[in-house]
This record gives sequence, structure tokens and C-alpha cells, in this order.
Amino acid sequence: MLKLLKNSFRTYIFTILIILSLINPVQSQEKKITIDIQKNPTNANYWWLERNNFGREISEFSFESYFELKQPKTTYIINLFSDFENNNLEKIYFNESYIKSSLSNNTFFRFGRYYRDFSTYLNDELSSGSLLISHNAQAMPKIGLVTSYIIKKNNNISFDFGIAHGIFNKNEIYKKEPLLHEKFLYINIKNKNYTTSIGFVHEAIWGGRIDSDNKFSGSQPSSFSDFLKVFISADGPMDFPHANALGNHLGIWDFSVQKKNNDKILKLYYQHLFEDTSGLRFHNKTDGLWGLELTRYFFDTTILFEYINTTNQSINPPYVKEQYYNHGLYASGWSYKGYTLGNPFIDHLNAIDTAALYLGITGTFLKNYNYKIKVSKRTNTHDNIKYKLQLSKVINDKNQVGIFILNNDSGNGLGFSINKNL
Repeated sequence: MLKLLKNSFRTYIFTILIILSLINPVQSQEKKITIDIQKNPTNANYWWLERNNFGREISEFSFESYFELKQPKTTYIINLFSDFENNNLEKIYFNESYIKSSLSNNTFFRFGRYYRDFSTYLNDELSSGSLLISHNAQAMPKIGLVTSYIIKKNNNISFDFGIAHGIFNKNEIYKKEPLLHEKFLYINIKNKNYTTSIGFVHEAIWGGRIDSDNKFSGSQPSSFSDFLKVFISADGPMDFPHANALGNHLGIWDFSVQKKNNDKILKLYYQHLFEDTSGLRFHNKTDGLWGLELTRYFFDTTILFEYINTTNQSINPPYVKEQYYNHGLYASGWSYKGYTLGNPFIDHLNAIDTAALYLGITGTFLKNYNYKIKVSKRTNTHDNIKYKLQLSKVINDKNQVGIFILNNDSGNGLGFSINKNL
């Protein structure tokens, strides 16, 4: 096993050195290379091992390599995953790996595999997951442009806007990959040590070729004029008594308030999920993701509470029949390579009502010990508490070792990790 680890380590280093050699080293200001090795429990259904795990199938050993190089206007990220089972390499693939280049002080474009440029307040390392793009699936291939504008007469008010184009994956249903359309607009208001943001995020699956029993299966509209229809959610075919929008649309109203008091940070947020005009107008009531995050209010600790609710998704059909993450034509739903793109408590194959409480805690004690706790429980149905407890020790500035324990319906599992900075 040690020989296998050494050979894999050398393969990673060799691959990254080749890639980084193509980048001009003279202008580089900051480099970062880390290697993570994790030993996992091998029996199945550990909720907090399988969710928010970047779309990875759980194997006996998993490797992660992270490479970052920052230049004055450009950042290069390479994130490689691989999994080993019975001493055999099962899979190796890129996760979040991209080029981010600044066009001006307020504008940048990003190209590659990446997650999102909206809901920037959300703590992805600790949260149960964004309602639209979380870390539950592998990062999708996308190209996007993001810009900000500050009002000159009142620099306490700013706007953030972004647009992106992505590609889904082929599968048994999608014989040609569907396309992703994504855009967002936020207004941010600063008042002393408070920042309030109101955002609107729109996602759509469109195009591709579908093989299913749906009468509208086959090659889907994908011309530039069709893209303009998707952009404004214009009507598509007459598949019901009225025409539905072309493609599969969903999005969120995104509200957040942040307060900074010296090193203390308070966040309150609400992501309101919608799939059609009824949800857009809040007729699905308080459905969505509610969150509270406190940083350094209690020693060097971050505490995060979240409540996920989808119980109003179909309270008044056919008008209020949102069926979050699900769609009749794009039958794989809001997913990528079989994994939910958004919050893992919402099923992308079945519109099941869900209410769940979630608690995440992370912090440091005795200077060189770090801990992370994740606990969740569904409240609208019988469910056992699911948890993951992780403890790590910093050996020095280059090495860290850890242990974690988590549960499934039949018992507990134990895992170990090694982190190395190069």
C-alpha cells in the first residue's frame, strides 16, 4: 500500500509540474500545493460522507491534490481527485479547475470547471449547501463573466452581475449534453458595519437531445434565438393547456445581512427557491434555506444553523406545483453526473417534501487542534440524527493529521486523513 501511495504521489506531482511549467513563473506572486489522503469506512450510506463530497463515489482510499498559482491579474486552479479500492486506481478526474482573469478592477471572467460566483456569503465548507450550486456534485464545465458597479454619488450602494454558460453530461436519457444558462443580479447596501444584499439568480437547462417517453423528446431547440427565449424564460412548446417556458428553469431570491464588529462576524440569510412564477411570487410561502452564522462570538469558533424547508412546493396544484429540482422532459432533474447540484436534502428525482435542521461547528483549541462538527435531522418524517465529527492536529506548517467518526442507520464508521503542504 505504501508503494502505491508513493507512486500515486509522484504521478500527481509530475502532472502538475508539467501544467505549471506552461505558466510564466516570472510574474507569479503566490503558489500553493496541497495533497490530501483519506482512509474511509467502506460500508455504505454514511450521509455526511456521501453528501457535499464533490460528486465522489466513496472508496477505501481517496486522494485530493490542490494546486493554485496567482499572478497579478490571473489565477490558475487545478483540483485533482482520485479513488483507490483494493489497491487499484478506480478513477481520476478534475474537480474545480479553472483560469480566472481580471479584465479590470471590477470585472473578471472564469473558464473551466467551477461552482458559482453568486451567494458569496455562504460558507461552503460548513453549510448544508446552496439551493442552486453546492459542493454535492462535481464542478461543471462553464465559462462566465462577472462584473460589479459602484454608484459614484453613493459608494455605499453597489451592484453585482454575472452570466455563465455551462454543459451538462451525457447519460442514458441525454444522448447529447444539455446546456446550462446562469445569470444573477445583486444589489448591496453598506451602512456602517452592516452589509445587506438582495439578489436574483436564474438557472436553466436547455438544448441537448433527449431519449425518453416524453412526446417532446429528441433534439431540443438550441439556436441563438432559442437562447434568447431561455434568457427571458419565454414560452416553448404547447405541452400543457398553456405553453411552458422553453427548457427547465429554476432559481432563488437571495437575501443576506452581514454585520462585522472587529473580528466578530454575524450572517443572516434566506434563499427562496422557485421553479415557476408561483414560487417567483412567493406563493410557495417560506420554502427555501434559512441560515444563521456566528464567527468568533464564542472563542475561535464558527457556529452555523440552517433550516431547509420544501413542504410548500405543491400546496395548491396546478398553480403551486413547483416540484423542486424535478422536470418532466429533463428527467435527470437538477443534477450533474447523478448527483444533486443544489442542497442534498432535496431529491432531484422525486419531489419529496422535506423539512430539516442542520448544525455545523468548526474551530480551534489548544492552538494546534482543529475540529469540525456536522449534525442534521429531518423533522417532517422519522429520521435518525446524522453526524460527522472531525478532529485534526497541526504537526507543523506543512503537515496535518486527522481522524473522523460518522454514522449511518446501522452504526458508526471511522476514518483517517493526512494533509501535506508542499
